[in-house]
Formats: sequence, structure tokens, C-alpha cells
Amino acid sequence: MWRLFEIAGSWERYYASLKRPPEKLRQLVPFVVEALPIFQKHKVKSLLDLGCGAGRHCIYLSKNGFDVAGVDVSRSAIKLAKKTIREENLRDVEFVKATMTNIPFDDCRFDAVISVSVIHHALKRDIETTISEIHRILRSRGVFLANLTSLNDPRYGTGRKVEAGTFRTLEAYEERRFEELHHYFSKREVEELLGSFSRRRVESLEDRPNYWKITAVK
Repeated sequence: MWRLFEIAGSWERYYASLKRPPEKLRQLVPFVVEALPIFQKHKVKSLLDLGCGAGRHCIYLSKNGFDVAGVDVSRSAIKLAKKTIREENLRDVEFVKATMTNIPFDDCRFDAVISVSVIHHALKRDIETTISEIHRILRSRGVFLANLTSLNDPRYGTGRKVEAGTFRTLEAYEERRFEELHHYFSKREVEELLGSFSRRRVESLEDRPNYWKITAVK
């Protein structure tokens, strides 16, 4: 069985090999950009990016007036993010090295949590713990926005099966390759995962229909 520290090691080696993030990891994900009206509607001020990587969305959200924190398992990723923050002369951005199953912030700390292509890289039990952690750190009526791989993903069933719905498959970034866990969700499974939230919407991403888009309110 893979543990989170093994996943962390893969990403740490990847980010440690970079002098700057590749173009793929500097591009903003459309569903985050499109979420600004949702954040405004819910009066979001403080926001956590869970699995922030080199900080692309933290930078974007900070420039749009949010008080932002980023969490990532890779120390080297956070180092890259802090460097960019300094170059951009941005404030109100905090970065913390931590796993998604043990988020080092107080209960009800954030108005919103986003997570881009991160939570599905784990065993099901760790994913469930992560959702509980997200629910814990959100304030009442706080917003959770994320994406998860679906059963429609062409990679589903490839690689080595670890447990039901979970496979070790190959990642490729800038010709660097390493194995990583992927859990693939049915829509019903996602809805059950979000059972502690008062409202939830699960739909296919328009630009990437092999991913579910989650919008949930505590």
C-alpha cells in the first residue's frame, strides 16, 4: 500500500529538479478563475489552496484581494511559490508544508478552500480524512471548490490496481515521469463523500469532462 509520504517524495523530487515552474504549472485552471463571482456572493475573504504547488492560484487570488494560504507536501514547491510571491511583491499570502490529511489550521479558519487536481491522488480512506479536514477548517457557509477524476477518465483501469477505484499510474511532467495514485470517482461516490456539506453540486468540467467539478457549501 502507498502512503502519503511516498506521494510527497515523488512530488518533492519533481519540484526540487526545477528552477522555475513549467508553463503547464503556471497556467490558471479555468474553474478557479470562473469561481470569483461565487466567492464574492459568499463574501469570501480568507481562502486556502490545498495542494498549492508552486502557488499559481495563490498568486492569482492574492492579486484579486483575497487573504490566501497555500498548503503543499513539497518543501521545494513552497520555496518556488515564496520566490514568486517576493518577485510579485505580494502580501497576505502564507505557505505551509503539510499533508492534506492533517491541515495545520484552526477550526472554521477559512471562508473558502480550493483544491486543483490533488485530492484524488490518495487511497480512499485518506481522501475521506481530507474531506473531513476541509469541512473542519471551513467557517459556517464556507465554500469548497475542487476537481476529482471520474470513471470517464481514459486512465481508469490502467496501471496497477491498489484498491477498488484506485490505481498506480504514470504521471509525466516536462518529460519527468513517476508513478502516482489515482482514485476515480462515480458521481454518486462524490456526492456521498460530500455528505457533511449542507449543499453540494457535482458536474463534469466543461473543458475536461473526465473530471468532476465540486462546488459545496458547509
